[in-house]
Amino acid sequence: MNYSQGLQFLESQGINLFHAFDTTDIAESISSAASEIELDRFPTTVLIANAGYAFWQSMRAANVQGDHPVDQYSILLSHEFANKYLQCDLKILYPSDYPISLRTVGEKTGWSHTTPMGISIHPKFGTWFAYRALFLVDQQIPASPPLVADHPCESCLNKPCQKVCPSGAVSEIGSFGLDTCARYRIQDDSPCAYQCLSRTSCPVGTEYQYVPEQLKYHYNRSRTTMLKYYGAKTTD
Repeated sequence: MNYSQGLQFLESQGINLFHAFDTTDIAESISSAASEIELDRFPTTVLIANAGYAFWQSMRAANVQGDHPVDQYSILLSHEFANKYLQCDLKILYPSDYPISLRTVGEKTGWSHTTPMGISIHPKFGTWFAYRALFLVDQQIPASPPLVADHPCESCLNKPCQKVCPSGAVSEIGSFGLDTCARYRIQDDSPCAYQCLSRTSCPVGTEYQYVPEQLKYHYNRSRTTMLKYYGAKTTD
């Protein structure tokens, strides 16, 4: 097993957040997979994420094809890490059809805190990080200690995310107005169609902000979903 080399490999591909759990410690959070997977066979559960734009550049360089290149590349990297460096089997829990809350799992790592924008914030990387894969491995590897850090929003005095939101959807932590945001974003002339003004105004981790192509990809996908759900409700 070349565990340290595997971590270096993931880092080289832009996966700069890695957390290994003892599967028994998060069994409740992944219980939706228990009916199809013998969890006892997999002592370790791994969560990987990327912060910044290195992962995006790596994916583009790999020329990944298909409708969901980010998910496909994340799965590819997970398999290579487990098969090549750990010499073990794995079971992908995300991306998949299992109804697992990545936010719940992610909070156990200490990486994320809830923001007024309804998305998570990392103490170092700000809002410019995302979970990419969650998988089980039939190999015991050291459990990662959770990150211990203060909630960035609690020490933010100016609250720019609240001030710049044109829809008024961003207010206090835990009070994000998803419906208000979505209805505003799907308008033809919305300045929030392919970006979030509140997110880009946040002073935490600005050096890790996604590149324009990356932003457009992710916001186009979320806006398309919103159009399908809210499009028929714009007059409600």
